[in-house]
Amino acid sequence: MGDLFGKFLLFPGKVHVPSFRSGRRYRFGRPAAFVAIGYMLTVLVAAVIALTDDDRFLWRLLFSDYRSGPREDPTGWSVLLPVLAGGAQGWALWQILRGRVAGDRARPRGAVRWLRWALYANLVLHLLFYRFLDYPDAWWVNVCWSLLELALVLLFHRVLTGVSRPLRFTVLAAGTFVMIASIGAQVTGALGLDAAGEMFGHALLDGTSWTLWTVLLIVAQARDGRWGRTTVWAGVASLAMPLLIPSLLLGFHSPGEDSYPALVISIWAVSHIFTPVWLARSAHDLAGPDVGAVPGRRRPAPVRAPLGWWPLPVIAAVLPLLPALVGLDRGVPFWIGPRGVVGEHLSESPAQLWLYADFLVGIGGLALLALVVVVRRTRRLAWVTVCTLLLAAVVGVVTALTTPPDPEYAIGSGGPVVRNISLGYGGPEMYPDWVFASEAGGGSGFLGISPLWHSAAFAVSALILLFRYGWSPARRSPYRTAALAVTVSILPLCLLPAADQSRGPFTSKEECERLRSASGPYGEDVAAAPLGPEPAFVCEVRESTALPGARDAPDLALVAYGRRLCGVYTRDDPAEIARVRSAGDVDVRDLTYTIDEICPSAAAVAKAGSDADEREMREWEEERQRMCDAALRHRPRIRPDSVTVVKEPVWPENGTLEAYEETAGSDPLEGRPYELLERNGLVAAVPGRLVIDVHADAVACVTTETYTRRPPVETRGWHHVVEVGYRSPGGEIVLSDPMGGSTLPDLALRGRSGDYRIRVHHAWLPSGAQRLLIMAYPGRGDDVVIHRKRIAR
Repeated sequence: MGDLFGKFLLFPGKVHVPSFRSGRRYRFGRPAAFVAIGYMLTVLVAAVIALTDDDRFLWRLLFSDYRSGPREDPTGWSVLLPVLAGGAQGWALWQILRGRVAGDRARPRGAVRWLRWALYANLVLHLLFYRFLDYPDAWWVNVCWSLLELALVLLFHRVLTGVSRPLRFTVLAAGTFVMIASIGAQVTGALGLDAAGEMFGHALLDGTSWTLWTVLLIVAQARDGRWGRTTVWAGVASLAMPLLIPSLLLGFHSPGEDSYPALVISIWAVSHIFTPVWLARSAHDLAGPDVGAVPGRRRPAPVRAPLGWWPLPVIAAVLPLLPALVGLDRGVPFWIGPRGVVGEHLSESPAQLWLYADFLVGIGGLALLALVVVVRRTRRLAWVTVCTLLLAAVVGVVTALTTPPDPEYAIGSGGPVVRNISLGYGGPEMYPDWVFASEAGGGSGFLGISPLWHSAAFAVSALILLFRYGWSPARRSPYRTAALAVTVSILPLCLLPAADQSRGPFTSKEECERLRSASGPYGEDVAAAPLGPEPAFVCEVRESTALPGARDAPDLALVAYGRRLCGVYTRDDPAEIARVRSAGDVDVRDLTYTIDEICPSAAAVAKAGSDADEREMREWEEERQRMCDAALRHRPRIRPDSVTVVKEPVWPENGTLEAYEETAGSDPLEGRPYELLERNGLVAAVPGRLVIDVHADAVACVTTETYTRRPPVETRGWHHVVEVGYRSPGGEIVLSDPMGGSTLPDLALRGRSGDYRIRVHHAWLPSGAQRLLIMAYPGRGDDVVIHRKRIAR
């Protein structure tokens, strides 16, 4: 009966049903045969009913989750398809219900007994939720189920003593990883922890991790010797059918239709039987004798090749690590990244696997594999590693050849166009945002060195391992092996472009603005930390138009280009300067303040120019100070409360001095003081705001006086004198340059608020400077009094 499935596949025209004679061989053979034959007869009756009346009972019997039915009712020979599907399901019932082989047996104990009952429990849950219940199970049920499967993983590790230790521990590690990731995904999904749930979901790889563990487990079952061939092939079929069904659905189902043909529905019904059959037979075989089981084979100890001349194995183990170290030094832990055609044509789960492989190779994972070969030195492991290295080398070459150049990259050298890859339609993107330098989804990419360098290193390492440990231990010359490896590795390097495809970090204009500005703990602007020479040069180019052709280059290429321009600037060769101008439309003599951060000669010229400007400014300020020092001092006619002669000359940038007071009961913006200023040309006031007009092209020598009473009017020696009324709501009349320049003393009388009279005197000095006298005293009245009209200069 164990080979019934094989016979059914070999002779599909004949349906072999369980007999009562074969039921004697198994513990529950007769009841199982009765149930299986009864089910087949029920399917046959339902098929007859489907031909005459209604087919819903037939489809519901075969496929409990079926809702839409086939495109048309089965007629004639088309009803044979569901009948054959019912026969296959009857065979599955027989395999599940028959139990162990009858007769004397050794009672299973310990881990074998617990594994058997765990398999039966898993079978019950599988049938309960995937066959008989038509609603999704709760998250806590999935967690309990995953805990049961984790127990299966541990028990299989205890029972699988007939396989090699590496395979046994690989099955344990892979199964534990998958079950913990599944439990984590269920728990985090129930608790609403989306970030953690996404991490566990990536670990599951949309079921791919589970499939890989199941493949390893079935291989271990085949090699252990406890399980029969039918059990093993049922496990293989349980893995193959989910891959076959989507192809059938796409081949037979037209877009926009709600139903499937009878052939697809029948195959779909059969596809669900192999997993419960595999679980049931795995449990049955643990309680029966080893008759018909795959015998465990004793493998001889592997023959290890001699280490040979030690520099070659060291080179083979270190070479795959060197390109990875270069990429890690640039902050790129990826081998290929988002470029080429390999990652773009992968669906969701393979794309995740590709991302993990890209990361492992990018951090030097293949170097670890080569090191294992050097340590173990077995022929099989050497061949597996050689094939892996050569496959990675081919992928690197294909990627380099299929990556289109970006015409805007790196000063016309042509680099790769890279675009992110989405994990499924509308799903998250594969690579993080920092991999991309500019706009999302495309443009500049932050990649490591060219994949061709990786390919060359992999090819050399593979050839060394192949010639040293991949063949029979016949002695070979190490020099011949090294020469052949180096010669073959030169071939992919011949395809390497002169500028490589290396990108590197890219500092955008917005990031430069952020680096050059800083905020305090309360959001106020504070002085930012100074940038280093290279970041300062990069930001200067990003924010200016001095080198328009290099603004989109990555930082490393831009700094290298700047240093080449520095060499041209330093040599100051007219012929070389002309060649650079004709080649790149750049005149290096105009780049003094662009390259000065990374060019000592330009920095010296810039510093000399800056020192000259500072010296000129200092001389100009000293000259203006002498003008004010030579001006006549005002002698008050009555005793003022306070007098201040402003020591430094005042030079407002926009030609006005303003006092601005804002309180809850006043709005200084009302009243439009500038319109009032146009009437007399010297001073205007509204409640809370005072404006004095001075000339912006000359400095002013200012004196302020505050009185307790009205001072006498003085017009002699002045070119313009105007008096206005001003109401101070806060008792603080402080005139200053609104552009952030000089600030004058407070004109208010000892902090008194209320009404004031402001008298302003203006005159021109022979030196070209302005003389300004401002008087303030308490007084009522808003009228404007012009004591002396403006006299032309």
